[in-house]
Amino acid sequence: MIGAGPVGLFLSHLLGQAGIRTLLVEKRSTRDAPSMAIGLMPPSLRLFAQAGLADPLLTAGVEVQTAVVHDQRRPLGRVDFSGLPPPFPFILSLPQGALMEILRERLSEKTSVRFAPGRQAIGVIQEQDCIRVQIRDLPTGRISEHGARYVIGCDGHNSDLRHFLNIPISSKSYAPQFVMGDFPDTTDWENAAHLFFTPTGSIESFPLPGKARRWVALAPHGAQDTDALLHQVKTITGWQLSAHEEKWHSSFRPRRQLADTFYQGRAILCGDAAHVMSPIGGQGMNTGFADAGHLAALLRQALRSGADAAPLLAGYDHDRRRAFRIAANRAACGMWLGAHQGGLFSAMRSLLIRRVLLRPPLVYRLPAHFAMLTIPRGPIPDLEAS
Repeated sequence: MIGAGPVGLFLSHLLGQAGIRTLLVEKRSTRDAPSMAIGLMPPSLRLFAQAGLADPLLTAGVEVQTAVVHDQRRPLGRVDFSGLPPPFPFILSLPQGALMEILRERLSEKTSVRFAPGRQAIGVIQEQDCIRVQIRDLPTGRISEHGARYVIGCDGHNSDLRHFLNIPISSKSYAPQFVMGDFPDTTDWENAAHLFFTPTGSIESFPLPGKARRWVALAPHGAQDTDALLHQVKTITGWQLSAHEEKWHSSFRPRRQLADTFYQGRAILCGDAAHVMSPIGGQGMNTGFADAGHLAALLRQALRSGADAAPLLAGYDHDRRRAFRIAANRAACGMWLGAHQGGLFSAMRSLLIRRVLLRPPLVYRLPAHFAMLTIPRGPIPDLEAS
């Protein structure tokens, strides 16, 4: 497997749980990891529970059961996740870097998995009964070759494996730009998320572990520095943040990207290597975890039965492509709703949110919608099946 990001690490756990011999290579030799994504949805938490990983994640994260929606004048209403089906009636806030640290630490428990940081895949050769992967040891420059039944690319939106296979992609960037940062939580909002939609911009704010809070703002006039974030937060929410207390900072312009196929022969794409969506709404990483759950069940079935994996991989491509389209369209709609500015649009948006979205019957359906419980998984085997 190529790529030890959150999806690659999680898939390695699932394969290790099934006793499948796995080599996980990662170019980076350091343990530093970005913390762009912070939300783990209930379907992902169920997969982590099946892998025996839910407890350490729940201990490290913050359970978010409420999201309060505001305009420039007042709260418009709230989305309550506490009525979602057990055992996870919440969205878990846990920065991507902390999640990856837990996954790396627990990976040593999987005796069939070998983790090799500082190694880069530099080519693949497909044969009828196996696939050979050429790997460079970055510290020494030594090149080795490894044979495998399958190779999986979990190596991000610039996937090396996808390039080796010459798989085309369709891609587009969205116009809005965003800036975000993590700060000590000085609000009185406790574990609730707060969303602000106003004529001059939008703000999203989420609780983080360690009494911290993530702030995400529509970047004013494309400005992407800390001062721009502080200005937007103060102007829109009234809360004053200090630049000296910022723990982490980033900016981004969302994009949508989709590979023409998610597999070619014995090579398979998973997570961002296969698809990328707007991070607004927190569905991208979770869609990758669902890819991993589907793929782990598929590979276990194929390897144990010795059956031809091609029909299973065709089902993986079909089902995960459909799930991506639904999640990506929802993310794009949410971004469009929050990114538009101006007094008239803002007034119409407030009316829609207050009188339609956050009123019965839709308000009872929104929690499952935002928690990704309504994204189809497809007909895949149960991970716990023998």
